[in-house]
Amino acid sequence: MTKKTTREPRLSPLDQLYTRPGFMIRRAHQISTDLFIEACAAFDITPSQYGVLYILFHDGPLEQIGIARLIGLDRSTTALVVKILAERGLLEKTRSETDQRKVDISLTEAGKQCLRRCERCAQTSMEALLAPFDTAERQQFLALLSKFVAHFNEHTRVTLG
Repeated sequence: MTKKTTREPRLSPLDQLYTRPGFMIRRAHQISTDLFIEACAAFDITPSQYGVLYILFHDGPLEQIGIARLIGLDRSTTALVVKILAERGLLEKTRSETDQRKVDISLTEAGKQCLRRCERCAQTSMEALLAPFDTAERQQFLALLSKFVAHFNEHTRVTLG
């Protein structure tokens, strides 16, 4: 008697693309960004802008390069985000007291208020992002993402931390 082998069905070319890890990660990023922007629409704030406000609230004042390192943004994106937030009156730039060549960036009172108002919206977007998973799956998903990010952090153009 011969053993019958079963062949897995071939995926269509689009399904082959859609199941690639890089494609799914990019798509997950798009979904995450859209959920955040939708949740925080009343405040006209992006995830990167929220991240800068958050970092400055907890670790500020900082130089622009320090913000970039802590949030994992490249220098030009960080400069643009800081510029937009400063124009909105949420950040202020002052000469460093220890080195006049450097500029310290800090939250204004309006920036602190904006962050406080956005925190609930950011939490809502995070809950929406994790909604497809039960409690154990959420923990596993976040643990795997953390492991993935830690493994590749030093192999990127912009390292975190």
